[in-house]
Amino acid sequence: MKPEEVRRMEEEDEDEEFVGLNIEQNLLEVVQKLFKTEPEVEVFYDGFLERVHNDKKLRKHQDDRRRMNEAFLDELLKYHDLDTINNALNNVEVDTDGDVVDDEIKYVDKLLRKTFKDKMEFRMFMTYISQFMMESNDTPVEAAAKSMKRLGKADNEILKVTSVIDKIF
Repeated sequence: MKPEEVRRMEEEDEDEEFVGLNIEQNLLEVVQKLFKTEPEVEVFYDGFLERVHNDKKLRKHQDDRRRMNEAFLDELLKYHDLDTINNALNNVEVDTDGDVVDDEIKYVDKLLRKTFKDKMEFRMFMTYISQFMMESNDTPVEAAAKSMKRLGKADNEILKVTSVIDKIF
């Protein structure tokens, strides 16, 4: 027999999947501001639900809003720094347009070297991106997210790389 929450989530529409979480509405809304594409949002929520499922205290006390809010914020902190989250919560616009500087180039280079273990894996990543963009008409960010999932990369790695690609395109 399935737990009550699982049955309820399966019966709800896909868009309403996370409505049953005992989390403040402004925190749920900030996810749409911080993550630009649907695959990024899905990766975030999948990670959060996995955390709730694996954490015995969270699983038993899902009615404790404070504890759920803290867990949700902890999950957000895996992908964004505290200032970015605060800016999104307070609707503060930060100008991200600007020329690429050496530090950003070094960051991207370091990120790619850390994410992909060798040149062959990076080539497969690029091949998958091309394939998804041509066959499925995906955007570069969506294609990158799908490609990294296919390569078995962790959620935080996927979000870091897709956020860089999102800035470029």
